[in-house]
Order: sequence, then C-alpha cells, then structure tokens
Amino acid sequence: MTELFTFPLEKRVLGPILAEKARTEGDRPYMTVGGRTWSFREIDRDARAIGRGLRGLGVARQETVALLLPNSPEFVLSWYACCVIGAIFVPVNPSYTGPLLDYIVKDSATRAMVVHRSLFDQLASVPAETLAQLDWVAVVGGIRGLNLPKGPARYIDFADIPIAEGDDPEMPCTFRDVQSIMYTSGTTGPSKGVVIPNGHFFASSITFLRALGLGRDDVLFTPLPLFHGLASRLGVLPALMVGAHVVIAEKFSAGQFWRQAAECGATVGHTIFTIPTILKAQPPSEWDRAHKMRAMYNANYDAEFEERFNVRLVEAYGLTETGLTIYTPWPQRRDGSCGRAHEDFEVSLVGDDEMPVADGETGELVVRPKLPSIMMDGYINKPEETMKTMRNLWFHTGDYARRDADGFFYFTGRKKERIRRRGENISGFEVERIVGMHPDVSEVAAIAHPASVGEDDVRCVIIRRDGSELAPEALMDWLQPRMPHFMMPRYIEFVADMPRTPSAKIEKYKLVEAGLGPDAWDREKAGYRLERKAAPLSLVKAS
Repeated sequence: MTELFTFPLEKRVLGPILAEKARTEGDRPYMTVGGRTWSFREIDRDARAIGRGLRGLGVARQETVALLLPNSPEFVLSWYACCVIGAIFVPVNPSYTGPLLDYIVKDSATRAMVVHRSLFDQLASVPAETLAQLDWVAVVGGIRGLNLPKGPARYIDFADIPIAEGDDPEMPCTFRDVQSIMYTSGTTGPSKGVVIPNGHFFASSITFLRALGLGRDDVLFTPLPLFHGLASRLGVLPALMVGAHVVIAEKFSAGQFWRQAAECGATVGHTIFTIPTILKAQPPSEWDRAHKMRAMYNANYDAEFEERFNVRLVEAYGLTETGLTIYTPWPQRRDGSCGRAHEDFEVSLVGDDEMPVADGETGELVVRPKLPSIMMDGYINKPEETMKTMRNLWFHTGDYARRDADGFFYFTGRKKERIRRRGENISGFEVERIVGMHPDVSEVAAIAHPASVGEDDVRCVIIRRDGSELAPEALMDWLQPRMPHFMMPRYIEFVADMPRTPSAKIEKYKLVEAGLGPDAWDREKAGYRLERKAAPLSLVKAS
C-alpha cells in the first residue's frame, strides 16, 4: 500500500491501475455484485472490451456517457470502460425522472446513455428534444418488448455493444483529464455538475485507504448507491487500488445488514450518519456480533453503537467538490472529531468577514489544495458559481466547524440552505421548481424540518393560487410521478403569505424559526403511502 502513496502523479489514472492489478492480483476476487464475483483479471478484461465497444459506437475522448443504473456490475464496468478510453462518465440518481433527468442530460451535454431496463420508463418523462441529443441508448436487460420513446438515434441491448478484438492503444488519459461529472444538489439554484479529474479520484481513494487502514486482505461491504461518491470513489476504487475484495449490496436493509456483512466476511463497511441510529433501533439479533467487521465509515462517534456491535465508527470530512480534506490515519482517533487537516490541503476556519477565527471558535470551513488536480475543476456551465465558492483563493464549503488547540476539527452544522434526508442532499430549489409547476401553486418555499432519526425531512410552505382548494393528498398524487421519493415532502403547509425582505424575497429562516403551523399536514401521520408511478409525457413540462 505504501507504493500507492508515492505513485507518480502522471500515472494516477485508472487504465494503468487496472492493468497493473490484473497482472499482480490475477484471479483473486475483486468485486461481488448481483450474485457474481469478478476477479481482478476479469474486471480489466471486461472493462477494456466494453471500452472498445463504446469507442466503436463513436464515443470519443472526454465525451460524456450517462449511467442511469442501480447497483449492478454494469455500473462499474461502464464506468471503468469510459475511463480506459478517456471518456467522462455521468452517474445519475436512479430515482431521477422528469425535469431532474432532463436537466442533467442537457447540462452535461450527454451524447450516450446506459440505462437499466427497470428504469427505462423514466426516459418517457424526458422531452423528445432532449432525448434527440443522444446518439444511442444501451439498455441493460435488453430492449425487446419496450416502448421506445422517440429521440435517440439508436437503441441497443447492452449485451450487444460491439466488441472489437485486439490490443488497446496507449491510454490517452492523464491525471488532469476529467473522469466524471457528478451532480451535487444545489442550494439556491439547480444541481451543480462537479467536474472531477482523474487525480481527484485517486487522491480520495488514497485518503480512504489511510483512514481505514484498508489492505489487501480486507473485504469491504457497501449497501450504498454506486452513483454516490462514497460507494464509488471511496469504495469500489480504493478496493481495486489495494487489491481488496468489495461486496456491493443492492440497497441498504436495516434488518439484513449484519447478516449480509457476516455472510460475505466483511472486515470494513460503509455507512452514512443516519444508519447507526437506524441499526440501533433494530431488536437484538444473533448477527449483532457474528460478523468480522472492524470499522464502518462514515459516521459520528457513538460509544453505545460500538459496544453493541463491536465495531469502530470512523469519521472524516469531505465534499464531492474536494474529496476528503480532514481525517485521521487508522487507528488514530479523537472522539467526536472528524480529524486533522489533510497533508495535501490547507484548511482554515473563517468568520463572516473572511478572517480566520481563533481555536475553539466556530467558523466556515475553507480549503485549498497543495497539489494539482486533487479537487474539482469547477462546476460545469456555471462559472459564476465556481468563482463564488472559490472567492479569495479558498474553496468555501458552506459548512461550520471548530478546531481545538491540537488541530482536530469538529463539524458543527451547515451554513448552506440545504436539506439532508437519509444520506441524500436535497436541493430546496429543485423541490420548489417541481412543486411550483402545479397549476394551483402560486409560491412555495422548501425548507428542512428536523427528523426523528437525525438529519431532515422536507417541509413545503405553499401559497395556493386564488380560488384554489388544492388538498395535500392531491398535490402528493401529482408529485409522485414527477419527483424522486427521497425528495417528496413530508410536511405540506398552506398559508396566505410568508415573511419577506423589502425586495419581496421569502425569508426562509423565519419559517424555520416559527416551526410547523397548527394546520400543517404530516404525510406519515396521515398514512399517505408513496408508490412508484410513471408520468405521462404530456404532463411533464420541459425545463
């Protein structure tokens, strides 16, 4: 593992790493997903074969390919295939449909898409003019029997991607080339596409290896979605780099988590900050300590959890834009802290005046890299947003923390207008945009409301159009086919007006301070059930 830490900067790209691991690790198990295990040799072989196929379909270096896929082998194979030919992969939340999916396809200038058959109907919610920019759509599971929307030049079965035989040419990638555009929820605007170079992926993976002490004999278990950075660049990729085995579950299950971890022999596991609370709420089970897991990443220190399940919770701090910037090398830890500043970054805390605050005081976290291409290149198509976050030559995270005299940081809260629900960062702007499309909605403010298990629930405060008698249940029925379930509001509150600034801007902080009104509707208390529905294309407005 030490060799990776000094890996030449110019070789920090996936193609050569895949080839090296195929040579040194051979038939050892690398990835188990969907009931099958790939060896290091097989993952290299199959990714290169698909890469040649993508190239044969016209995918050029640094062109984008969107992946609308659940946790599956095809996700990893398509990702790696893009990397070996120098293309850019765009992971899309499998819940996205309608305006959100439409926006990402257009914003990323996607020319090709790989979609799972189980998600294919979501394409029908995207305007035909957007789909028309796609040269082709490859469907995992095949296209037979599907109603194919007009737009893309070509639909093909993923299994029929033409594979050209022969040796691969020298990899055209460098550590500066873009590997991915990953969309992170906006706070006062649409989701921002974070442009991530190869060097960023490599640096994040190396830091994860250090924070967990992950080695060749470890088994990493992740039930988290691959379209997120945690399961991908802090899971699948570091396991490849160090020669470890990664086991990917379809999704998180509170009742099955420990049994799954035990059965696959996991020594390290993935979590998010709400999962420990959910697992503690489960009744005691024979599986609570029947596993081999020594560490779980990423969650706050919880002595009760660690005692019950005999596992250590590891905490670090990072963002999609920056990768991991605060951590402690395994097995070091200071309880309650997310660690010290990463040696490859400068990290500071500043007040509203942009001046550094003293130790013990709370300030906004700001960071900047010491090495090239280890954090984002910026937000695609949003130069003003990029410059805004990088003001005064520091990247402003929008998060608050304090630092003790020994240099350990303690996360204290979020400055940004963000809603976080069960591991998903939700854009209030995007919730408002979709709710606001309803013909009976005049204005809407989407804000966070504290959830019982930590993090947030979505609360929508709405002014109805004159004469409307829109009911919460009717609005929810309308939203279901247009909005991912994790974004669906729990609370709906109809009001006559909202607090405003002199310029008539809604003062959301006052809505938060006032709390729920006496007439607020609670989806869970009302017994309203969310069900997956498909939206007729005619009812979806183009953005």
